[in-house]
Amino acid sequence: MSANPALGVHGPHLPSEGRVRGCGLTLAYREWNPSSDGLPIVLLHGITGSSADWQRTALHLAGRRLLAFDARGHGDSDWAADEAYGGDQHFADLALALDALGVDHCLLAGFSMGGGVATIAAAAMPERVAGVVVIDAYPHAEMTPGSRRIAGWVSRYREGGAWFDPAIARHFFEQLAEGRDARLDLWSLWEAITCPVLLVRGESSDVLTAEAAAEMLARLPHARLETISGVAHQIPSARPREVADVLAAFADTFDAR
Repeated sequence: MSANPALGVHGPHLPSEGRVRGCGLTLAYREWNPSSDGLPIVLLHGITGSSADWQRTALHLAGRRLLAFDARGHGDSDWAADEAYGGDQHFADLALALDALGVDHCLLAGFSMGGGVATIAAAAMPERVAGVVVIDAYPHAEMTPGSRRIAGWVSRYREGGAWFDPAIARHFFEQLAEGRDARLDLWSLWEAITCPVLLVRGESSDVLTAEAAAEMLARLPHARLETISGVAHQIPSARPREVADVLAAFADTFDAR
């Protein structure tokens, strides 16, 4: 199990680090600009990442409070003893962590796996999520070609050697070996979101395909799409400045209210 209890502030451009209660385990988190005014932005990473993935984006958002969590089984957060890594568990962790940190109202941004968790949270906690940014993620009940490719890559780490619980890799390996590409169906939750929604897609992404994005917009008419050119799926790592600009512009619409 990964565990790093050290807390502290590491410099003016780097976050403070801490641990917070999740659902039956503890999560590591990073926080930037804690004294900033305005709605905090909560950042959720993808299946192969951690809260550290947001560091370069955070450098361009110096005026805003940002919180990023290591999801269970990732980074310095605890691994789930029962190997429970579904969307419901990630959502429960998020809700409890926000409670513990006193975050009553926020903007929520999730990339890939984090986009699915953000979709659940926006639908389930409308009183808490003022707006949501879903970055290259989708609610379909079957994997897109890009998701299958990523699942295959993750499955190679089922014996360890990565920065996430090997149980996650074993799950993907078993699923692919059995020829299953089913995933959590989030359509009903996507369609239930009432807050402002921004969908961000990489122009060349085979995870959030153009067809999938079009269907998402058709089924949630108040959502709008931002396409980032010259990039595929790994938007936060490849285009951190553009992600920061998108988040800042979205947050500005709430500051003006």
